[in-house]
Amino acid sequence: MQQTIRNALPSDKKIILDFCKSTFSWGDYIHYVWDDWLDEGNFFVLCENKHPVAICHAFIIKNEKLVWIEGIRVDPNYRQKGYAKKLVTKAEAIAKKNDCTLSSMLIESKNLKSLKLAAKLHYTRKEKWDYYFLAPKKHISINAQQVKSAKEVRILLTSSEFYIKSWRWLPLDAKTTSSLIKERKIIISKDQNRIDSLGIITESDHFEKTMMLTLIYTTKSGLKKILPYIQNLTYEKKI
Repeated sequence: MQQTIRNALPSDKKIILDFCKSTFSWGDYIHYVWDDWLDEGNFFVLCENKHPVAICHAFIIKNEKLVWIEGIRVDPNYRQKGYAKKLVTKAEAIAKKNDCTLSSMLIESKNLKSLKLAAKLHYTRKEKWDYYFLAPKKHISINAQQVKSAKEVRILLTSSEFYIKSWRWLPLDAKTTSSLIKERKIIISKDQNRIDSLGIITESDHFEKTMMLTLIYTTKSGLKKILPYIQNLTYEKKI
């Protein structure tokens, strides 16, 4: 039995999407990101006897010296062979060549096998997030605003080390914060001049007409202000 790891090819698409389509109860997202991952590079396929049976993508963020490992999938007929571990090891090797000092990944909390694998590979749980979705809706009265200065939000932003962009949890440092403010991506609501909600908005690079909100801090009253703002914004942008 011959095992090889190589770069993914356009011709692999059908074989791989066939075994990915039932990854989760709702399906999978690999078909949305396939072409982007091919363009970004470091998209690996593990083959058994030249037949593709597992994949993994490593996204290198050079300015942060970080590799984001994503899309680990193994054909159900070829599991329990250590293929996921081999792909993660491959991604880490590429990261080291790019001078990365940190490796991160996102794992669904009920995916016990992947959590066990991550622990085996000496990964530690850094943060835990909850995911919700919201439909666009027009609101006439809006009680939230875009941040214009880092000074008023700096302390609140230190409560989180990351923000989300296209399902990647990226480091939230001072440089990134300044950039997000310039791009008018940080949203706050206030109660008597005191911030009661803060979030970061980004439009997805891989999923069409999708906006993502990282809710860094909120109160119940703040949530009732910032969510209508997001609903109205996505309504206006036809997202």
